[in-house]
Amino acid sequence: MTAPVDCGVVFMRRQAPLHLRAFYTDIAAYEETAGRAVRQIETASLAVPLIISFRDPFRIGLGRAPRLDDERPSFIAGLDTARVFIASNGRSACLQINLTPVGAQRLLGVPAAEFAGRMVPLSDLAHREVGELLRRLEDLDDWCARLDCAQAFLAARLGGAAGEATVPLVEAAYGLLAAGAVHRVADLAARIGWSRKHLSQRFSREIGLSPKTVARIARFNRVQALARATQRPDWADIAFSGGYADQAHMIREFEDFAGLTPRAWWRSLDEFGAATWEDLPVR
Repeated sequence: MTAPVDCGVVFMRRQAPLHLRAFYTDIAAYEETAGRAVRQIETASLAVPLIISFRDPFRIGLGRAPRLDDERPSFIAGLDTARVFIASNGRSACLQINLTPVGAQRLLGVPAAEFAGRMVPLSDLAHREVGELLRRLEDLDDWCARLDCAQAFLAARLGGAAGEATVPLVEAAYGLLAAGAVHRVADLAARIGWSRKHLSQRFSREIGLSPKTVARIARFNRVQALARATQRPDWADIAFSGGYADQAHMIREFEDFAGLTPRAWWRSLDEFGAATWEDLPVR
């Protein structure tokens, strides 16, 4: 996928191969070429983004507009229910690997809960393989080559896990919730043979959010995808198709996870399908 013509941004995306989608969904290359500031909002999602910056860092605020001292170079961010406000000066460029919580744990060897609700600089991880990936990417000056390099790295690091005969129960539980295959935590607990309390404790300890919250975000993300796929959303129909009890239920979830009503969120979308915000004064 590439950016729309004359939008002032180079944008390329590669989907993960099917056998690795439990671990990451896609890799995106992003470079601003027009020198104009970009303001976007990332609403609650199930992605654990690993961002590798090549030029000026983004300014990022969790749940608020970023300040001048909120510059974030290369980092990994855990799951959160809060909106993420992103600002650039028009000279940013990065590679973004959208890991799943399961993939982040498999890649880094620590539970995804370690990053929940925060952004951790890659330099603080002191992770030998990730550090080597950064060095390889910095030696390349072509986006296709960088995407190739990142894909090969993920295949080498996660390919063995994809071939395992059995899947740990928390990973299996997360996969069922993220796919919308199970909606009630009690049903999920019965399916994997744990009590609801034990499932919630283990799940939260490894993933960083409760099973119920993950199920809510998964449903919210599916509704966003339905809305982006149409030129004029019928919100009542989208609420029904997305599994909400009614449109009012969906509106409450949008206000929780996007800080906007569905219509306000839709009106704010840019050419990439991302919500935007006005450049408020910073202090």
